[in-house]
Amino acid sequence: MQRTTATDLVVVGAGTAGLPAAIEAAAHGLKVTVIEKADRVGGTLWRSWAQLSAGGTSLQRAKGIRDSPDLHFDDVMRISRNTADPELVRLAVDHAPATVEWLLAQGFDMHPDAPAVLHFHEPYLLPRTYWGRNAGRSVLEVLVPAFEKACGGSVTLELGAELTAFRTAERGRVAGVTIRDADGAFRDVDAAAVILTSGGYAGNPELFPRLTSGAPLAGPASPGAEGSGILAAVAAGGRVRGQERFLPTYGGVLRPGSTWETVGLDDYPALTPQSRAPWEIHVNARGERFVAEDAPSVDDRENALLAQPELKFWVVYDAAIRRSAPALFPTWDDADLDRAFQGGHPSFAVAGDLATLAQAAGIDPGGLAATVAAYNAAVASGRDAFGRACLPAPIAEPPFYAVLNHGTTLKSPAGLAVDGRLRVLGPDGPFENLWAAGEVIGGSTLSGKSFVSGMSVTPALGFGRMLGRRAAGASTEPGSM
Repeated sequence: MQRTTATDLVVVGAGTAGLPAAIEAAAHGLKVTVIEKADRVGGTLWRSWAQLSAGGTSLQRAKGIRDSPDLHFDDVMRISRNTADPELVRLAVDHAPATVEWLLAQGFDMHPDAPAVLHFHEPYLLPRTYWGRNAGRSVLEVLVPAFEKACGGSVTLELGAELTAFRTAERGRVAGVTIRDADGAFRDVDAAAVILTSGGYAGNPELFPRLTSGAPLAGPASPGAEGSGILAAVAAGGRVRGQERFLPTYGGVLRPGSTWETVGLDDYPALTPQSRAPWEIHVNARGERFVAEDAPSVDDRENALLAQPELKFWVVYDAAIRRSAPALFPTWDDADLDRAFQGGHPSFAVAGDLATLAQAAGIDPGGLAATVAAYNAAVASGRDAFGRACLPAPIAEPPFYAVLNHGTTLKSPAGLAVDGRLRVLGPDGPFENLWAAGEVIGGSTLSGKSFVSGMSVTPALGFGRMLGRRAAGASTEPGSM
């Protein structure tokens, strides 16, 4: 007979939203069971840059920056072109300052340059992006000790345990969950409430196109981000939204031997023109340029990439550019690049002439030859058909190089539909005691068809804290947290 245990609250997922949810619930007297299918806590914080954003913080005031949640809200909606969910954006920005102040109070190792305006995503109008010196691990350095302390009290952590189903008791409520534990045994867990923070599906190349309007997956997400929490909620009557609001990150190189997993974010090529002006050209499979490589709007470049076959493009350059330009791969040394180009990496090609390079890389040779000729003419005249301003050198000296890049993603665009109280929406309205936070509600919910700096990690932390308190019946107003 299948064993049954009981708890006040089940938190599914021990990541960016799940850890603060469990910490807050335990601090307010609840007995909490945390289910995590991986062998360690932390989720995507191990791989994420963990950019934060908030308007109206003490750090901004200290630097003379006048900001507020209202201005933050307006900027999010501007960047997302009003495709983000305004109700949940409003909830997120109202809680964001308290979330940043909470991290600071816990000893968060804030980078001294924060807050700032960053350009990897479409930039805010004001400096309101924050980050730790050690990226996502800086957040973990705050969360993990507090969580471990809670595990010494009323929190039970089950690693290697996977949610298999929600147990429904009556319309609009869940009775708990069914899990498969680390030993492979199935168990029912009775609970008064469940918080689902199991992450997205950006590590599942089969599910990704099903939930993202057919888009192929390429990215640095953990293979553990396979969408099981979303599928379990759908099986219980939940629904998914945001499938059509996908925008790829502009660039990223696959790991050797993988058809979808990229190198880590730190090892991506430097394609942000505000930090490294481009010397190379970017071409699609037809050998054609499709955007000004130095276009100041990353949103424009990403939307142009979205229209290219298989979301692929090649960065093409020559020996003179490799010798003279700032490093295209800042974290790679010459030996790394030589190994990649000499057959150690399928995304890297080198040849003594453009026709051979095109054949080796999988680019149309005629198209590439015509494009390079047109670009070299633009360099000579100083006038580019795409409006590119940075024209430092022609592509003329052999050998010639091509690096295959993909439109990539670290987070899932689609996710579970929730209401303004973060209750999962079922066929007849919200589940009264099933909440969701973090990537499981979809990255597009708070960023729309765009990437908005800090609108993933900060809301995950803030919403997690909020739901832990809500489960305990405590106040969830921003000023009380």
